[in-house]
Amino acid sequence: MQEYRTREIYGDFYENEGKPLVVIIGGSRPGLPAPLSEDLINYLKSNYNVLLLAYFGVLDLPKSLEMVPMEYFINAIGFIKEKHKIADNQVVVIGQSKGGEAALLLSNYMESAITIVCVSTCYVFQGLPENLFSMGIAEPKSSWSFNNKELPYIKFDFDKEDIEDAKNKHFCKIHEKSIEKNYNKDAVINLDNYKGKIFLLSAENDKFWPSKKMSNILVENCKNKNNISHISLDLEGHYFLNYEQSVNEIINYLKENVPSLA
Repeated sequence: MQEYRTREIYGDFYENEGKPLVVIIGGSRPGLPAPLSEDLINYLKSNYNVLLLAYFGVLDLPKSLEMVPMEYFINAIGFIKEKHKIADNQVVVIGQSKGGEAALLLSNYMESAITIVCVSTCYVFQGLPENLFSMGIAEPKSSWSFNNKELPYIKFDFDKEDIEDAKNKHFCKIHEKSIEKNYNKDAVINLDNYKGKIFLLSAENDKFWPSKKMSNILVENCKNKNNISHISLDLEGHYFLNYEQSVNEIINYLKENVPSLA
């Protein structure tokens, strides 16, 4: 395993010469993605080059999940592709929660064969400061930027009751209220120009944000219905890279859709 710990790329890379590349982008936890299930990481390491990529909260990366440059992802993935001679059509990007937001946006900036998003959003949301409960006083910023300009986003709307829910890790109401009150059509993620395949996994009982509803919106908005699919699982949790049911769906999808593994 190769550790990269620079401003340009902060990640753990597992080399598997001649194989496609899977890039894992985690959620709102700072640093590297949370540990994957043993079944998933063992499967990936056996069949792919694997890059576990951090994007904020460590070293010289942005301290918070605010104004994270899309160029960081493009350049980090591009570095691995060039170094290991991996073509665009051999790249799979897997994003989890906020990392899924980034993965979907990346489809507008770089080519890849497959994008898999767990508990997806269909919007760009306001960024998350280091202290989540300072959002009421902190200047709102987008989660992401490109060319030093923030991407259009939906600003959070919440009250004291919502904050109490958030302390119990129930963020869904804040997101639903924010979409209703601060809807921004420019914050809707557009997938129309992406030529790869998209696989969405959502939770029936998602307490973090309405992933099932937002995944359905992505499918409805997408012009190329043949390239996008969505499965909603009867799960209450949010970390689909560790649950048996969702991990099995991911592995089965990869087996069916990556030609070199067919």
